[in-house]
Amino acid sequence: MNKPDDPNDTNPVSDMKDKTGDTTLGVGAAPSTAASEATTLGKMLRDGSLRHDAPQSLRERLRRELAHAERQASPAVDDVQVTPASPPPGAMPGAASPRPGKPDQRPEVAWGLSLAPWLFGGAGGAILGGLAVAMALLVVRPPAPPQDASQAQSTTGLQPQEIVASHVRALLSQHPIDVVSTDQHTVKPWFNGRIDYAPPVTDLSDKGFPLEGGRLDYVGGRTVAVLVYRTDKHPIDLYVFPARDKGAAAPTITGADGYAIARWRRGGMTYWAITDAEASHLRVFVEALQAAT
Repeated sequence: MNKPDDPNDTNPVSDMKDKTGDTTLGVGAAPSTAASEATTLGKMLRDGSLRHDAPQSLRERLRRELAHAERQASPAVDDVQVTPASPPPGAMPGAASPRPGKPDQRPEVAWGLSLAPWLFGGAGGAILGGLAVAMALLVVRPPAPPQDASQAQSTTGLQPQEIVASHVRALLSQHPIDVVSTDQHTVKPWFNGRIDYAPPVTDLSDKGFPLEGGRLDYVGGRTVAVLVYRTDKHPIDLYVFPARDKGAAAPTITGADGYAIARWRRGGMTYWAITDAEASHLRVFVEALQAAT
């Protein structure tokens, strides 16, 4: 009798089946089913039945966008000049080298050029255009002309509108003059202790501009002395206060709101004169006052 592991045992495998007809492996028909499914899937992958082609409209749109991007990027590519690099040591003299004047077709360059239409279009283009216009205005705009001394003082100190407002307030007041006197030796001492400077007071009655008195007013952020003269029936208010700039300045006569206004600097003092008379009368008054002082 032969042993089960006897190499001479010639019993066929079919004799080792169990009562159900299955082999001793115990897996039944599962291996054959899996092999059949794997064969079917491989066949579908090979014959292309699982492939889905893109619609023709999508292909045409991609072609148009690529062509547009290439047209937009072609000028920038032509402007890029790359200097050919020297051949590496040991290279053959006849080895091919980059052609001069051709752009370096690096991936990062191509990527940047492909993004150019998107970055510089729409809102980005509007912003860059606005910046360009602003820079052009800054370059074309001429420098502001320098101001002379009188213009600088008028823009940084007392303004003509303040003189007009003060003069009108005095005309509307019931007491436009605080000290009424035609004597300069009476008017000048009246300011002592009321302001921190001594204004020069001149009698111009012999020139046709008699002194009527003086008052205090508040203009230019400080209390100032005002001398009141008259020409015919028109009052002339003369504002006198220390000058910020000690240099002299020639008289200038302008008009504002129907009044003639003169201003000048002399002897460390700033003078403003205003009247509703003709500007020619104010000019004569200024000349007479300068001649007397």
